[in-house]
Amino acid sequence: MTSVLSSLFSRDPKSVFPYELPASSFYTFDGIYIGKSFKKAEPSELATCFWATVSDYGPGSVLKAQARKLKTLRHPNVLAYLDSVEMNGTFYLITEACVPLKTYITENKLTDKQKDFVVSWGLFQLLSCLKFLHQEAELSHENIRYSVYVTESGDWKLGGFEKSTVFSNPCTDLNSFALLTWEIFNGFNESITKPEAPKRVPQQLHVHYKKMATNRAAKLNTGELLRGNILELRQTGGFFKNRYVDILLFLDEFQLKDAHEKQAFFTELKNELDFFPDNIAKYRILPKLIHSYEYGDAGSHVLMPLFRLGRLLDENEYQLRIVPCLCKLFSSPDRVTRVKLLERIDEFAPHLTPQIVNERIYKNVASGFMDTNPAVRESTVKAMVSLADKLNNQNLNTDLMRHLARLQGADDQPGIRTNATICLGKIGCY
Repeated sequence: MTSVLSSLFSRDPKSVFPYELPASSFYTFDGIYIGKSFKKAEPSELATCFWATVSDYGPGSVLKAQARKLKTLRHPNVLAYLDSVEMNGTFYLITEACVPLKTYITENKLTDKQKDFVVSWGLFQLLSCLKFLHQEAELSHENIRYSVYVTESGDWKLGGFEKSTVFSNPCTDLNSFALLTWEIFNGFNESITKPEAPKRVPQQLHVHYKKMATNRAAKLNTGELLRGNILELRQTGGFFKNRYVDILLFLDEFQLKDAHEKQAFFTELKNELDFFPDNIAKYRILPKLIHSYEYGDAGSHVLMPLFRLGRLLDENEYQLRIVPCLCKLFSSPDRVTRVKLLERIDEFAPHLTPQIVNERIYKNVASGFMDTNPAVRESTVKAMVSLADKLNNQNLNTDLMRHLARLQGADDQPGIRTNATICLGKIGCY
């Protein structure tokens, strides 16, 4: 018994901590290091680790204060706290996966148009968060300029909070927000200590920038100012009024939309995906597409954007996220869905394993040979060229041959008889 207890208490705290502690950092500021982490039990669950040496008034104490605040604050644009631990004179804080805004802006290869869209969404989110802090949490952040992080899905979030105080007036936060806005458009420059002339700040933001950049901001009603800024900037011609922000807001309110609105949204989305950086398309839009299909909200309208975004995934991610959807799609009784799926089969067939094809897909596809709709029969015949090399002996040489022979000799549509003959010629090598 003594040896068991001894082994429990002598275990290395690092080995029992649920998150991986990084060996190196990708960013450092004021003695705090930032590195990549993940959940040991589920390595696909990525995280970010902040760490610093513990001392009475050093960066470790700052990080501890951040952890205490983040534990108690819940808002979509406040950085999510996951865990923390102190060991061997170092304090570690684990949050959702993120990078500092400066890193995101300077290292991502965004086109000028994409940057404007990304920034419009980010500033919109930060203003919404500031409104929450001042009016509901009754807090002043006091260090916004250096505390903005961007998640995998492109959300801008506030971290820090080690300097936060009970809210008294909005001046410091509004000035800091103005400085941040200036840096985003004019370049990050720590030597700038107070807001300057707008320079490259977009014209649509000038009035709002100037309101927040002056000492008179202390006298402003923060609720009216922030609410007014958000509403005005979302009006036609405003910096926040664009399809990029419209689409992301629609996704945020997705559960409140009816089926007709969702179908119209996905129909338009396929032509607008180039607006989005890959990380936002992959981690924000694609999950909504998959969720929408699984719960039957969008029907065949989801297919085009789903296949297009699927190209962003590596093979393991494709198998995990897209292939289960494909299996379910092939069992759909909706003819439009099935025909659209079969017409795009060349795009995803390389990702289908022989086991998946034979056990979960072929039977549903083969039912199309007997469909009364000629379009379904013809699409089914053409699709076999892409699937034949994955079929087992029974499905290929017995079942498929029987269907093709019947269609070749007896179908009432000349085009289908011709395509059956062409298909037989192409799959003969298998």
